[in-house]
Amino acid sequence: MEYGVIYAASFEAVAQAQLAESLGFSYIGFYDSPALETDVWITIANALQATRRIQIGTEVLIPHLRHPMAQATAIATIEHLAPGRLYVGVGTGFSGRMAMGQRPLTWAYMTEFIERLRGLLAGEDVVIDGGVCRMLHPPGFAAERPIRTPILVAANGPKGIEIARRLGDGLIFGDQPAKVPTGFNRLEVLVGGILLDEGETATSARVMESARPSFGLQYHLAYDGYLHGQEGVKALPYGEDWLALLEAYPPELRHLYVHDRHVVAMNALDAAFAERHPDAVADFAGMMACTVDAWRERIDAYAKAGATRMTCGTSFADWRGDMVRVAKAVGLTPPAG
Repeated sequence: MEYGVIYAASFEAVAQAQLAESLGFSYIGFYDSPALETDVWITIANALQATRRIQIGTEVLIPHLRHPMAQATAIATIEHLAPGRLYVGVGTGFSGRMAMGQRPLTWAYMTEFIERLRGLLAGEDVVIDGGVCRMLHPPGFAAERPIRTPILVAANGPKGIEIARRLGDGLIFGDQPAKVPTGFNRLEVLVGGILLDEGETATSARVMESARPSFGLQYHLAYDGYLHGQEGVKALPYGEDWLALLEAYPPELRHLYVHDRHVVAMNALDAAFAERHPDAVADFAGMMACTVDAWRERIDAYAKAGATRMTCGTSFADWRGDMVRVAKAVGLTPPAG
């Protein structure tokens, strides 16, 4: 089993990668959300050059943000800088596109992108926008072709999972253990929660602070359609009140206020909502809080379902402390030397 962590791309990335490597994690991933975070490729290149062993990748790359040749060249450049340590997760761009007022990409678009990217990395001629493209980089300008960087497809539904089987080197899956699909040699899952210290309770100041960004995130995801739009929001605690606060903003700008500080902190909208409903925040923190034994039970359930890579979610507010807690919980051993 490989264990990893995942974060928003930020100026903390080098320190995060260095700590993850020192604790014995196999990989660390960074989001591709340019309206919210640092550039993912520059972030990954900096982190790879500051470490020696750990795998570093995109979790996940949003294809439409750059021309396929630009994506292929970024991959080829990083493979030259740190051969064999890059992996590329690709996805439909749920939050990353929603933050720019766009819907997620279609799986038809994803299929075309992955096929073109693979063709370019293999050194083949690929038709893009009516023109024939080929990676022409001479030695010293990019890694030599063919380039075999692992490409993992992030998907939960049947269309995406089938594309992962057909075109990917593995699957990034974000649902419950009972729903994990079979037949993947490389299957990555996310294990979330806030690990409690011995004797700590869900009402501690640390746990409450760590829970606040994720408390707002559940409303963001519901509003974006992950839980069926407004009806999904209404199904959450005081969801109609959250919608009422959001509707104070012009319709064409609401996505900006929803995604401000998305994942990493509580924005003004969510903070105002949390102040009105502290009981909902406390209840959510109670659901997120997790003992070491419960955490291990979750991991065991995914392992039995066929997972080979376990991405452990931690808070951004206390990422150092949380990363150490996770490493201890899963029994990682720091690498020698």
